[in-house]
Amino acid sequence: MKTRYKIILIAIVLLVIIILALISNRYVELNNESGGRFNYQDTVQIIDDTYLGKNISQWQKESNDSLMSYHAIHGDSFFVNLGALVIKNEMIHHLEKHNIHLTNSDFKVHSGMMLTSLPPHVGFEAFVNSTDGNTYRLSGMTMRATVNEPIHITKLQFFDTSKELPLESILSQNNTIIIYGRNNEPEVNPRNFLISGNSEIAVNFQNNALVPIRIQGDGDWQNPNWYGPTVLPLTTATMNFENYGVYEWHSRTLPVPGSIASDHMGGGVIHIIPDDMGKLTFQDKENIGIAILQNSEIPWGGMWSNNDGIMIDFNRAIFDALPNAREYYKARAEQLIPFDIPIIIEKP
Repeated sequence: MKTRYKIILIAIVLLVIIILALISNRYVELNNESGGRFNYQDTVQIIDDTYLGKNISQWQKESNDSLMSYHAIHGDSFFVNLGALVIKNEMIHHLEKHNIHLTNSDFKVHSGMMLTSLPPHVGFEAFVNSTDGNTYRLSGMTMRATVNEPIHITKLQFFDTSKELPLESILSQNNTIIIYGRNNEPEVNPRNFLISGNSEIAVNFQNNALVPIRIQGDGDWQNPNWYGPTVLPLTTATMNFENYGVYEWHSRTLPVPGSIASDHMGGGVIHIIPDDMGKLTFQDKENIGIAILQNSEIPWGGMWSNNDGIMIDFNRAIFDALPNAREYYKARAEQLIPFDIPIIIEKP
């Protein structure tokens, strides 16, 4: 009798898992049909600035064909300059909504990333000083004469870089990685997971999604470098790593019977720092150092490594508000990383 009950219970659990997986796959299909990651809207004109003799309201009334005719004459710089006009207006609007008053309202916005569609999506940043003594980072994106909402406003944090920090200050909390699956979009926190130890290092994977997921290593998703635990919905599973090092991982839904389809639910990198940091290779130091800096409050724009060390790139907008940004953030990066590795910040 007990054996029969166990078989029935296992069958029920498997049935629930299959139903949840089918529901999840169907939801992904519906979400992909109706959703999108951009939210472009017109901006309400506040400033009187113009570009090519037209103000914001006038540009927003232009048809796409008309805008493309200007692009044919002026090239890609047309959409960059037009975007700078409309996003500065929207940045000022958001600052006013947050009751942030500037020491100089005539700030510059600088372009950054550009998605090469036509018309292109153009990213912008500005750094501004406010009368409350704080410095704020403003970032957003434009297409044509519209702005992708919302504008992101971040208050910069500054620290005494002369202090030595304990290793615990840079490690991830609770030895736990959370897989969210919000709206069935891959989302993991933190993506760069930092932990210390030499052997048998336990890492928890918390599955907040409504489907079971499998943890696995890098490589072909059907034949990864390693397999980890399967984590049931709304539960946590633990995996032990035998050695320090850098481990790239992914989470995927379980295929339903008769199918090999598996949705990617997010992934990241686990960085295990040994007690004796002298064991780390130069490449290990570069990878772990970049993870530490990407997890920090530093408002970097790009970050990579080469034979010289870790390179940090900033949008040139930061130097408008913080002329000494290069010196401060080099010192801050050296403070955060618990081993010696060259930090290079090129001049704008």
